Amino acid sequence: MNRRTLALVVLLVSALALPLSASQFIKASFDDLARESQYVVRGEIVSTWSAWDDAREVIYTYATVRVHRYFGETTGPDTLIVREVGGTVEGYTQEAIGFPMLRDNENVVLMLSRWEDGSEFRIHGFNQGKYLVRNKGGIEVLHEDPVKQGDARLHRTELGARQVSEELSMREFATMVDDARSGRNFDRPRQ
Repeated sequence: MNRRTLALVVLLVSALALPLSASQFIKASFDDLARESQYVVRGEIVSTWSAWDDAREVIYTYATVRVHRYFGETTGPDTLIVREVGGTVEGYTQEAIGFPMLRDNENVVLMLSRWEDGSEFRIHGFNQGKYLVRNKGGIEVLHEDPVKQGDARLHRTELGARQVSEELSMREFATMVDDARSGRNFDRPRQ
């Protein structure tokens, strides 16, 4: 194993050592995620790009999110920058297995927390904090994003071909966020 590969493995293992309450590998309750997130937003990913960090050790994917709605008692800017580990730059690809993917033109609901080292945001709870928005009979419904980084490497089905989770209406989601942030804790299972 060469130095660069070893460094990448060490960095990805370090990324997994983030606080366990935010980890997708330990399922957090919806109420905890909603309370711990700085912002919960409905928006559209209008562009994505990937870049090395300053030390040229980790590749991050950045997304510009045009915000259409803030949930709960918060408001914020019309656009936010979200950053997640993983991406492709100059022919090099880094994948953080199981982490969320950021894709152009996605309609999403995101639970966001600020990175400690910058002004960008990350998806709180990894993929637990990301929902795709679909229009079903004129009603916006949410479901968890079934596609995560590393799916192809792990020999899972093609992107987007996996079974989607149970749907949740935007109204139900908004009520759940309001209840969680106001302290009405129902510790309901994530739908």
